[in-house]
Amino acid sequence: MTSLIVPDKEQLQQWLDELGVDTYQCQDCAGLHLSEVEEQSGVINSRLFVEPFGLLLTTELELRTQAMLPLSADLGRLSMDYPLLKLFSDVVDEDVPILVAAAVLPTGAGINAAQLRQFLELAVPASVQLSAECLQRDYLFLTDDGAASARPRSSLH
Repeated sequence: MTSLIVPDKEQLQQWLDELGVDTYQCQDCAGLHLSEVEEQSGVINSRLFVEPFGLLLTTELELRTQAMLPLSADLGRLSMDYPLLKLFSDVVDEDVPILVAAAVLPTGAGINAAQLRQFLELAVPASVQLSAECLQRDYLFLTDDGAASARPRSSLH
């Protein structure tokens, strides 16, 4: 049986490398950015954080302002369709609104690489599928080339 570890950022990065998960670090946050999810249309950031309670995976989708009302009406259904993800909209003053999808893997009792793999095999596809559905429903704010705008969101970084 594999021993359980409460991972720190270095252990997490080692496991992600072993699992073949492409990540990078930016200078603005302590998260490990997940390239696979960030390549999806409308995704601003997708990051994995080591927190005192466990691992936190967040994916941020940039929303069209005009989509806030239909998204608000659809949020309950989306939450039921993506039960692993905690979904909420975030509107900060004059910035473009975003939809945040978060998933948590508690690590207080320790985890191993197989548990991390299982978590990622569930949470990453759910985030990608959510992005695709929001794109299909025309909720996302995209630039002319189909990508999310590259403006940094100071409130989340």
